Order: sequence, then structure tokens, then C-alpha cells
Amino acid sequence: MNQEPDDDDTGDGQDGGAAFDPSSMTTPKRKMPYIKFCGFMNAREARTAVLCGADLIGINFWPGSPRAINFRLGRQIHEAVKAASAERGTKREARSVAVMVDPQAELVVEILREVEPDILQFHGEEPGHVCRYFRRPYIKAFRAKGAGDEAIIRPYLGGYGVGYLLDGAPLGEYGGVGKMVVPAVAADLFQKLPRGFLAGGLTTTNVANLVRQTQPYGVDVASGVELRAGIKSNDLMAEFIRQVRMAVENPLGL
Repeated sequence: MNQEPDDDDTGDGQDGGAAFDPSSMTTPKRKMPYIKFCGFMNAREARTAVLCGADLIGINFWPGSPRAINFRLGRQIHEAVKAASAERGTKREARSVAVMVDPQAELVVEILREVEPDILQFHGEEPGHVCRYFRRPYIKAFRAKGAGDEAIIRPYLGGYGVGYLLDGAPLGEYGGVGKMVVPAVAADLFQKLPRGFLAGGLTTTNVANLVRQTQPYGVDVASGVELRAGIKSNDLMAEFIRQVRMAVENPLGL
């Protein structure tokens, strides 16, 4: 089983005959970050997101979220993601992500059976052995604090731990509230630990600069591409992806 996001280069690799660009000496081409849109509540919007270019589609099963859904709808969204990914036909396969907060083991097992998500996301205070127990690829979310973050996060990575997410949500909140991580804290951690996702407060107007500043492995957004909680905007999703691509193609922001 290899559901781990691959490290493919999404650039076109075309350089024959191009004029010499001095900036290329100091700004090597970056890989496109993985784009995760979270909190979908219907299959149609999830399909649109994948066809726009999203790589990971988050499905929320935490009862405290306004974006929480049931297993039947989660399964429909998962199947829509698979179908749209095949229709898109790119090297990167789109994947579904089941988001949970301190779940009981029985809930995780039921989600795996009924929804069959590609990746689990633990967004609470789950210890590493709990995340690994289910033997499925997982992403672990953390509140960025600065000092000491590396030592806390590192044990979760490797094996089934395919990535981690830095969120700016305050204590007692679990994402989707638009609270931003301090960019310098994220950039420092992403340099030390690979496979870090930037989350919290991302929008179409700030994501390009934040990608340039922090160079994340991926970006995660919910409210920043919504009309209201759980209702995605096709225009905002498309613009968000365009802004991320622009940051990769023009890392100096010139």
C-alpha cells in the first residue's frame, strides 16, 4: 500500500532554446506544493476542486465542525474524488482525506470501512502510537508555537506519517477559523522537517506571498475558498490554485 504523496516535479521541463535568465542562478525551480481543500459537504464541489487542480480533498468527521458530514456523504465525496482524478489524468492522483479530532478507535475503523478514505488526518492531541495504530497513511496537525515544535513533530513522521500540518488555530479550535501561522515560524520548521503543510488564514490574496516566504510541501485551506462554511466557491478555488502556481513560477514575486 503506497498512498504516500509522491515527490514528482510538476514543471514542464522545457528549457531548450530559452534565453539565459540570470535569476535562475539563485532561484532553482520549485515543485508545486500539494493543494488541500478541506471541509467539503457535497460531491459536486469536490469534483470541481479536483478538476481545478486540487490534490487532496478533506472530509470532516468531527461533530464540532460546521462542515461535519455523515459516512454516506463522505463515501460519495470519496468516489467523486476518484472519478475526477481519473478524468483529470495528471501524474498526481487526487486523494481523499478523512479529518478527525481525538476520535475513538471505533470511529476511525468505521470511517475506514464505510468511506475508505485514502489518508487519515488527526487534528487533535492524538499521540503518535494512536495515529500509527490503524496502519493507514496519515497527516498530523499541530498548532505552531515556535520553540520546541520540531521535537514534538518529528516522531510522527516516517512510515505511515506522510505529512504534518501547521495550523494557527487557537487552543480549543481545530482549523477552519482563518487564524494564520507566523510565516517565519513555518519557514524555519519547513526547512528542518520535510512534508509540512501550511494552514490557517490562507486566501487568494495572501497565499502566493506565503508560499514564497515559507516554501511549504503543501497548503491547506477551507474558509479561504468558501462563500460560507462548507460551501465552496468555484472561482475562489480556481484563483487559489492559480496564485500557488504563480508563486512557484515566479518565486521572487517580480
